[in-house]
Amino acid sequence: MARIQSTTINLATLVLISTLFLLSNNAHSVVIPDNHVALFIFGDSLYDVGMNSYFKHGTLSTYLPYGETFFGKPTGRYCNGRVLPDFVAEFANLPLLPPYLQPGLSNYTDGVNFASAGACVLVDTRPGTINLKMQVDYFEEMVTKLRSQIGVAEANKLLGNAVYLFSIGGNDYVSLVTANLNKPALSASYKREYISTVLGNLTAHITTIYNTGGRKFAFQNVGPIGCMPSTKALYTGDVGNCVKDPQTLAKTHNAVFLGIAQKLQTQLSGFKYSVFDYYSAAANRVVYNTRYGFNQSKIACCGSGAYNGAFTCGSPTVKFQACSDPSDYLWFDAAHPTEKANQQYAQLFWDGAAPNTLKALFSTTT
Repeated sequence: MARIQSTTINLATLVLISTLFLLSNNAHSVVIPDNHVALFIFGDSLYDVGMNSYFKHGTLSTYLPYGETFFGKPTGRYCNGRVLPDFVAEFANLPLLPPYLQPGLSNYTDGVNFASAGACVLVDTRPGTINLKMQVDYFEEMVTKLRSQIGVAEANKLLGNAVYLFSIGGNDYVSLVTANLNKPALSASYKREYISTVLGNLTAHITTIYNTGGRKFAFQNVGPIGCMPSTKALYTGDVGNCVKDPQTLAKTHNAVFLGIAQKLQTQLSGFKYSVFDYYSAAANRVVYNTRYGFNQSKIACCGSGAYNGAFTCGSPTVKFQACSDPSDYLWFDAAHPTEKANQQYAQLFWDGAAPNTLKALFSTTT
């Protein structure tokens, strides 16, 4: 009887060991298709899909009319509907990618969105926001989880094939402009040093992602910040279509960054990149709005004050006005495009960016 009991125990032990072995193997049994291209997104409110609303409760993008046109409710996007990364995901046959801080999120094989409203490249520019360094820190945290979930080899394959999409830097220059209003003009040398510092930090973060396995990078350059209703509202009198000094900062940043991207391609093996000229695309639509199907490009659809340039859209406490048809407008609120504009920009990025189109980055694997 004792012998039978011992045999039973041994069999039970073998079954348990076998089960644990199978579970251990199944934990890393996910195989990523060789042609699968994930999308990881970094940036500011132009790309935020709700990250900021999980980090800082009560943000205006959690109130109507944000999100109303497409989602029928606010989603944390600073738009009446979808933002540019949503359209890119659609073009790439990916689902809408969630914000990294979304509760319960654990599947990263299609990608994830780290972008957050107010984000800057420089850590000290806007304290209390999820700056680019924090976003890259979250990315590295995610990489650790991903490698644990699907195994190092499959995770590295996914990271190498993925596209890394950026829209960052605009807030660094808007903050510089607003901090120096009604003060003596900044010297040219100070501006050059500031731009160099922004770009130096940006380059360091790109290199960090490269060292983690990233190879394909897509950049939306800094937009025409002097044309935003929020910027024009800072100045008295008629400023025309755009304010000159903020425009010059953005143009200089963009020109220097092009050289940096080209240098990275020569220095980093396998580095490929795409740059979408958001500055020109948006500026052209401000000046020649009707060519692109916009009846109004100077004033925001939603907000208050001059040009509807105050950030009051959606405010539960401050009176604001909202247009009846956002598709007539280039700007939805004081600084963010409408869904219609975002769709046009996404299509330009997909088909017309250089030196590689975004479509080409998704069509190649490492």
